[in-house]
Amino acid sequence: MFWNREKKIRVELTTPITITQSSCSGPQTPTSLAPVTKAIDKDFALKLLIGIALFLQAALFVDGYLELAAYFEQFGISTGELDLANPTILAAGYVHWFTTVMSWVDRVPIIGPFLQWLPFAAVATAYMYALVSHETKGQSLLERGLMGSLALYVVFILPILGVQHGIDRGRQDIREAAGIEVANGISKEHSVVTKEGERITGDLVVADTKSAFILSNQTVYKIDNRTNRVMRKILLKAKPKKAL
Repeated sequence: MFWNREKKIRVELTTPITITQSSCSGPQTPTSLAPVTKAIDKDFALKLLIGIALFLQAALFVDGYLELAAYFEQFGISTGELDLANPTILAAGYVHWFTTVMSWVDRVPIIGPFLQWLPFAAVATAYMYALVSHETKGQSLLERGLMGSLALYVVFILPILGVQHGIDRGRQDIREAAGIEVANGISKEHSVVTKEGERITGDLVVADTKSAFILSNQTVYKIDNRTNRVMRKILLKAKPKKAL
């Protein structure tokens, strides 16, 4: 009969599989990734700094040349007659900028001291804005701009320390050698004996390697340095008022 048929059952022993499940006691929080900050490109920062320095130097040169040209024009002297060196033109531009910035304190009594710092803050902030990434917070940008503006302001006023030291040292030597009281400054008077035997005494307007211009009374004398010959006389007069 079929129920008496002998059946074989095959059993295989395998390695048990262990299943683990994490505890559900608390929700899992995603791991926070550290914000990636964009590093400053040092090559670009150096090139930008050099570009700003060249632009400021060119601005000083143009301003200094125009200032000297306008000043000498009042005495009837053309800049084409002078051998102006680049350091002289740059120094004239720097002195003009320095006196203009420092005069804001007297012109604007309340906010004048802050106006002195404003140009340096604008340049420093623009420089930092060009370097940092757009993800940088505004507060961090302003802090860096403030630090940069203070550094620019210090660099701007440092040359005046050398100028003041030269003035003090010169006055001290004059007081010791000539016995002149220099507390109120020094008045300088130049005298030249021309080739014709005429003595010209006055204030020196400007001099270079070729000629010198001396203002005596109302006349500007152009004197050749090599021969002491008077090359030109410029008589200064007040212009009459124009009729309305």
